[in-house]
Amino acid sequence: MKLVILTGAPASGKSSIAEAVGAKLGIDVISKDGFKIELFEKYGFTNHAEKKKLSIEGEKIMNETIKNYVNHNVDLIVDNNFKNFNDIREILNQADVDVEIKCVYCIADYDVLAKRYNERISSGNRHLALYTLNQYPVIEEVSEFHPLITKDDVERIEQGIQEFTFGQDVLEINTDNIGFEFDALCNKVIEFIS
Repeated sequence: MKLVILTGAPASGKSSIAEAVGAKLGIDVISKDGFKIELFEKYGFTNHAEKKKLSIEGEKIMNETIKNYVNHNVDLIVDNNFKNFNDIREILNQADVDVEIKCVYCIADYDVLAKRYNERISSGNRHLALYTLNQYPVIEEVSEFHPLITKDDVERIEQGIQEFTFGQDVLEINTDNIGFEFDALCNKVIEFIS
């Protein structure tokens, strides 16, 4: 089976590319954010500690889903900004099937990432639960939202990453101009996976 990992900083284009490539190749796509949204919609949260617990649960569900696909020998695309790959390493160590790892690392200039992140929040194109800090569903005058971020914030986030890529087969793509180069980037990923 193929396990395709799309990783990189927030707003680097992972989700958009993963969804497009998955649709074109007929491969299922999962993400921690997707599972987080499901949990947030079902349970909500009333403080930051609860939000963090739901995020941790979302990651557990993501890892269980990866394990299930691996055990059933079914190709999968995973979109996440991993801090490290220890959980995937453990899943693969316990697997009885051959797994071909393809890692796509999305990079972009920190200024570009900050601008893209801020635009995404301001436009409402990101699920509200992912940028509500302390209350979801939103309640007037109680909920707080992520502030706009800067290049320095992106750099700080990236400094917390322990492993940027996983496996021997890695494709690094620059997504600075993803709006103009989206199809070309997707085709490059498809060629890499194939």
